[in-house]
Amino acid sequence: MSEDNVKDKETNSGLAENDMERTVIERAIHDNVDFIGYIDVKSGKIRILRHNDTFFNDDMELVSDYDEAIAHLINEHMLDEDKSICHKMLQLANIVDTVNMFGEFTGTFKLFHENGRALHYKKFTLRYLDKKAKDVLIAVQTDITEITTENRQMQDAMRGALKHAESISRAKSQLLFHMSKEIKTPLNTIVSMTELGKGRSEQKEYVNYCLDKIEASSKVVLDMIENVRALSHVENNDIQLNNDVVLFQPFIETVAGKAKADAYAKKINFQLEVDPNVAKCFRFDADRMRQVLKNILNNAIKFTKRFGTITLIVKCMAEKYGRQSLEISIKDTGIGIEDSFKPRVFEAFSQESEDNVYGGSGLGLAICNHIIKKMGGIIDFDSTKGVGSTFRINVDLDVATSTYQLKDDEEDICRGCRVLLAEDNEINLEICQQLLVARGMDVDVAENGQEALSLYMSNAPGTYDLIFMDVRMPYMDGLTATKKIRSSGKSDSKTVPILALTANARDEDISQSFEAGMNAHLTKPINVEDLYRCIEKALRGELARHTGN
Repeated sequence: MSEDNVKDKETNSGLAENDMERTVIERAIHDNVDFIGYIDVKSGKIRILRHNDTFFNDDMELVSDYDEAIAHLINEHMLDEDKSICHKMLQLANIVDTVNMFGEFTGTFKLFHENGRALHYKKFTLRYLDKKAKDVLIAVQTDITEITTENRQMQDAMRGALKHAESISRAKSQLLFHMSKEIKTPLNTIVSMTELGKGRSEQKEYVNYCLDKIEASSKVVLDMIENVRALSHVENNDIQLNNDVVLFQPFIETVAGKAKADAYAKKINFQLEVDPNVAKCFRFDADRMRQVLKNILNNAIKFTKRFGTITLIVKCMAEKYGRQSLEISIKDTGIGIEDSFKPRVFEAFSQESEDNVYGGSGLGLAICNHIIKKMGGIIDFDSTKGVGSTFRINVDLDVATSTYQLKDDEEDICRGCRVLLAEDNEINLEICQQLLVARGMDVDVAENGQEALSLYMSNAPGTYDLIFMDVRMPYMDGLTATKKIRSSGKSDSKTVPILALTANARDEDISQSFEAGMNAHLTKPINVEDLYRCIEKALRGELARHTGN
């Protein structure tokens, strides 16, 4: 096809007359495509209108042979594994058949430069210049490397996310399977020891033995439930931290004391070492830190054999601007961790032993990692198989001045206090009442919010030192009862501490309690230490004041 023939075709075929085809070319030009050309179907000649692509020779003639141009492109710039199929696809006869059948030929191909660098993705589109004459094809080549690369990266990311989700799903299924087995053991112990104790109730020593077993097994079940609940907070990114004033020495000694008792029961030596430069008092979330240390210490005890050693070490690494950088280390002489498992230590549902020989849910360390990160700290570890492990927590804490000094005559701060307890569940009511009575408190009981409100209103101001309010109760719920107490106008209506008791621990639940006028939010099942600690804070006036809207 000569240049004159092509020019005549442009005029006679009516490129200007065919608005749709003209629009296609104009759009292609505006899109800065690599190549635009005409192909004469009969002669097989290609006329290059425009190209700015290094894949075409700069000295390529304006009118060239299509087969030669395509052969050069395939042989010089296509991958070996693509050459055969591209030779077939890009044959002019095949293109013409495709355009006749579908109105357009479109193909995407991978090209590389002669120096072997940078793979490019090109899209070829061909259609008739004049659909009626069907003798001239317009060919457009567009570089789609960027969008193709982005799509591939997105697909890879989606595949990775899907693979991770599938892995988590398998792990959760495995967790449920293991937990169903794990929870059977302590539950069987609770049921069996209850029956055995009832059958020999006259033998006090044996009954105490049964109660000890029931208590230990109950704690195992509660730990499992607490870890699963904590994981839901982690996955929803709604872990909330309190900023308590904490006397550090009593705090760490209490944590160590419980671990020491468990370690000694397995004939494991336990040591506590605290740097004398560690401040006496800090501001941090004591409950969350206790949870972290408890999880790590439990693992150390679990994986350390008899006559081994566990050491809890606290060091002050630096002090600046009213803050101390603490390093809390837990070192054991346990079985250690395999190198292959180390990258997954802090992943949820991960366990080194597939057969779950040592028990557990595989959640503890994942939760610890999230809590410490939330505190602005770092948790890491060193471990050698067969030698032992050391887990380290590095965190900066604000040094605080203690606002409360315990006096000798204040050991029974709860004794003699009068408490209003609103709870509709008979078992929860009995448990809570007995825990309060055990601390020397006098307890008035209400079975719903309406009864609680009536008892409060019928007694003189100052009668109750604090009020426990279940959130969900019949007739009137705890939130409504609290709002009515706060708005009652009695002289102590804004100051009497009201503590929520509920199984709901989501952020919105806590917010609802505070908005109603409650001073604290305690979750069920009741943790005795948390309960007593909260009561002591309430009686000292250390709880935040929420007087409702």
